[in-house]
Amino acid sequence: MKKLSVFMFALLLTTYACNNNPGGDQSTVSFGIYETVMVQDLPGFTMAAEPGSTAEGSPRQIIIGENLIPNEDPVSAIVAYAHVDSTFSIEAPADSQVKFLRTTNPVDPEQQYYALVAVKEQPVMTNEDLKITKPNKNVVEINFNLKGSRKWAEMTRNNVGKMIAITIDDQVYILPTVMAEILEGRAMINGLENEETAVCLSTALNGGR
Repeated sequence: MKKLSVFMFALLLTTYACNNNPGGDQSTVSFGIYETVMVQDLPGFTMAAEPGSTAEGSPRQIIIGENLIPNEDPVSAIVAYAHVDSTFSIEAPADSQVKFLRTTNPVDPEQQYYALVAVKEQPVMTNEDLKITKPNKNVVEINFNLKGSRKWAEMTRNNVGKMIAITIDDQVYILPTVMAEILEGRAMINGLENEETAVCLSTALNGGR
């Protein structure tokens, strides 16, 4: 089974379509930005094809399922790739303060594998931090409110050189790497499929505003 690269994932931004929310209740769309956890910072965790014993002192199984490809890059937040047809469960010990989120769409050119991403248990930013979003061609521009701008500045300052996970409905939408502290209270989701996708996503994030 071929190995999937983190570089590939960085290039293939997942897209959002209106039919992701078939009920049309856009006010229920959940936005989140999480700090990620690198593979090397998950000591004692392992993956397995079948559930097994976790005796004291032995590795704790966090991802159980078939057709899983562990990510061997220790400085990545992607812990594994899961085949789209596989059945798997993701469980983190209660004391770990970590959870595992799946990407919205498959991340490889053949559309066969999702990525599983380790993030801290609680998001740093949520819908409450949004002021307004607006589409601009195939980009969604995000403007944070005053509280959100302060949190965004602190989060980016504390995560320079690290991945963060931007999520919609608790699925990872993109995994950008923070290049510098951002003070102006703005962010963007780019690389979207087309203008229609940007309009749809922006409207959903605004919750009908």
